[in-house]
Amino acid sequence: MIFLKQKCKKKLLLGIDLGTTYSLAATVLEDDVVFLLDKKNRYLLPSVVNYKYNSITVGWETLENVITDPSNTISSVKRLLGRSINFIKKTFPMLPYFIEENNNKGVVFRTNFGFVSPIDVSSHILKHLKKRAIFLFDQEISASIITVPAYFNDIQKKATKQAAILSKINLIKLLNEPTAAAFAYGLQRQKKELIIVYDLGGGTFDVSVLKLRKGIFEVLASSGDSNLGGDDFDYVLANYIYKKSNVLNKCNDFFQASLLQLAKSTKIKLTQYERVKINFFNWEGYITREEFNSIIIKFIKKTLFICSDLLEEINLSIEKIEEVVMVGGSTRVPLVYEEVANFFKKKLLNYINPDQVVAMGAAMHVDMLMNTNKKNKVLLLDVLPLSLGIEVIGGFVEKIILRNTALPVSKTKEFTTYKDNQTSILIHVVQGERELVKDCISLSRFILQDIQPQKAGLVRIFVTFQVDTDGLINIKVLEKNSNKQKSIQIDNNIILKTINVSEIVENSLKYSKDDYYLRVKEEKKIESVRVLKILENSLKNHKNLITSKELNKITFFQEKLKKSIKDDDLFEMKKNLKKLDEVSKNFFSLQLKNAINDSFVIEEDI
Repeated sequence: MIFLKQKCKKKLLLGIDLGTTYSLAATVLEDDVVFLLDKKNRYLLPSVVNYKYNSITVGWETLENVITDPSNTISSVKRLLGRSINFIKKTFPMLPYFIEENNNKGVVFRTNFGFVSPIDVSSHILKHLKKRAIFLFDQEISASIITVPAYFNDIQKKATKQAAILSKINLIKLLNEPTAAAFAYGLQRQKKELIIVYDLGGGTFDVSVLKLRKGIFEVLASSGDSNLGGDDFDYVLANYIYKKSNVLNKCNDFFQASLLQLAKSTKIKLTQYERVKINFFNWEGYITREEFNSIIIKFIKKTLFICSDLLEEINLSIEKIEEVVMVGGSTRVPLVYEEVANFFKKKLLNYINPDQVVAMGAAMHVDMLMNTNKKNKVLLLDVLPLSLGIEVIGGFVEKIILRNTALPVSKTKEFTTYKDNQTSILIHVVQGERELVKDCISLSRFILQDIQPQKAGLVRIFVTFQVDTDGLINIKVLEKNSNKQKSIQIDNNIILKTINVSEIVENSLKYSKDDYYLRVKEEKKIESVRVLKILENSLKNHKNLITSKELNKITFFQEKLKKSIKDDDLFEMKKNLKKLDEVSKNFFSLQLKNAINDSFVIEEDI
């Protein structure tokens, strides 16, 4: 690998790591990976943007604005992509920004420059990298790949794509960060291997299991937390310094920003030294690595719990893993390396700079895709990180594509109506692992209208989900009888409503038994209500077909079933529904015969 220090004419293909703390870009030049430098020979670009009344600055020159102008200086914006205002207020209550909700219920920052969204901030970082590329190569970008956490959901991926469109960098693909890292290590050249990619960045954590065969990268499973990273180390260390220094009554934005910057620099120094001297306002003291370790261990343990759950989910033992690749700047923290090495019981691959490895892999991949003369092409097979489905009666989720299904994929499922003579159907698309819609992520709601009215159960509705290699979703709904159809892509402005995506997977395991019981009970309740309604309508018109004794039996178990529904008692519902079915069989049989006889008489009259 080399660093670009002079202009060079070439078809410009970029691999871009749009990071929480730093961003960078790389390309391939004569089979060497080249990192794009600024005028001061720096390949990293701080992911920080300052908004003045008539100008926007990005990167190194904005760092001092984090302290001097915190409300107009946006950093770690990757954590806020696709998030709702409620999520941000609850998770990051100390942010110095003026955050509002726009007409589309999206998040915007009120700055001196005007309102800007997280997508806008991301696009300004990408535009700065684009300027760097044009300065070095003196030509436009032909194609680019941007890396994203494997655990980014559809909303976050679409937000990244929108930022790329605004920056005009000719994005051709999103590539998962763990896959890019494995690519950079050249692991695709191995004959056959199972590897783990542990990626702890500034704001996100990913873990992926990759199966490598010659020429094929297959992602077997991925998990993570899109709200866990080195920023958390900074926040708890800042709070620790605040308490230790005993500097009180200084809770303004300047004070908080200064404290956070001090925590960041102390964290970096503690990766090399056992003890760091700090000066904070009128307080002078020391922070030891041991103290630092004691306050961050809970975050590292959380990443290992996620790793453990993923291995258990795919029934993979640690002994079968041959390599563990370390990615992300936060893996420089000694305790992270020690804990991960102890967990996986092997030496870790970290000889490529963790800040560079993702952009390096992305550059190699875009070069391979766009240059047809390249030998040893590699096929990437990725997976869907969270299940996709639609809401069905009772507020439940009917999953159409399951989590960790290989991409690209297309699946169709048939549904029908619950009520007679429906002329429109609401399709609610959700993403997640729980049984109830309220516990999953709402992606989109839309209505299929003007369908032919028919009896409940006769309408045939086909819902098709297509997910491409970027993990982006296209949905097609077709009503077969009237041939009415609608195709959509998930609306980019829909806001992530769940507190944290990873909690869906964690809670699906934790509450699986409760969820299953609840679903069975509610479905039995829906079935019972439907049977009661049908029976009630039939008795209204045809009770003369049976004796009063038989009618009394039916009425008795009708009331018993109604009571068990009211009492929310699954056992009694099942028992009474079965009894009601038994005592009403003869009535429905006589009703059917009567209908056939009536039909026969009509035909004879004709």
